[in-house]
Amino acid sequence: MALDRAYIFRDREILVEGGGDAAKAERIASFVSADIRARFNDRVSGGTALILQPGTPAPEGCSFEHLPSYFFTHDEAEIALTSRLKALGSWVDGTRFCPSCGQPLRLHAVETALECPACGRLIFPRIEPCIITLITRGDELLLLRNVKDTRGVYACLAGFVEAGETLEQALRREVREETSLEVENIRYAGSQAWPFPDQLMMAFYADYKSGEIKIQESEIRDARWFRPDALPPLPRPGSIARRLIERRIRELKGE
Repeated sequence: MALDRAYIFRDREILVEGGGDAAKAERIASFVSADIRARFNDRVSGGTALILQPGTPAPEGCSFEHLPSYFFTHDEAEIALTSRLKALGSWVDGTRFCPSCGQPLRLHAVETALECPACGRLIFPRIEPCIITLITRGDELLLLRNVKDTRGVYACLAGFVEAGETLEQALRREVREETSLEVENIRYAGSQAWPFPDQLMMAFYADYKSGEIKIQESEIRDARWFRPDALPPLPRPGSIARRLIERRIRELKGE
């Protein structure tokens, strides 16, 4: 199977045609080798991922779109394909040498893997599990602003799962570390591939149990309880954080 579109990425952006879909496959020829950091031809989906150098201009008739915005305007199948190709392209770009012997890696002939021609080690795509949770206290939502945020956006608490942890343990630890709060009644709410470069976000709701907010200043700029009728700027539509917030607000309103 071969797709008639190429998935061409520049940092957190995807190249789109005038109609907003991923660029046509022939657009690959618009880029010279100096523009390209990595290329991956996916035998499973039939798609091609191209990772471009930062600052590479878009060809005439195309533009670069922020990936979360692209997710918002496309269906789940397209989001899954785009996320897969972005993650695999970034994986090939960032995994060039064998961690055992230091020799250059090459693509495996059959598996979605890289292999070392010297020692035979196989390297499979990396997926980093993360939790993201929306905490409620009655009809209030706990929203946080990250220290790296420059847009004034408040989002849900999130963090990486550490070795040996269950998802629930990771959630409680992250909540405790970032806000000093304790939570209960943890409920799974969905998941989303977030290929920046290789996260799998697993979403939960949780209820406030005890404690006063004391933020981890190295990670969080601000954390507050908000009522649904007085919300701050929220994450972009298309993100699982935005879906968590909107779904909970509908529940609180009885919709």
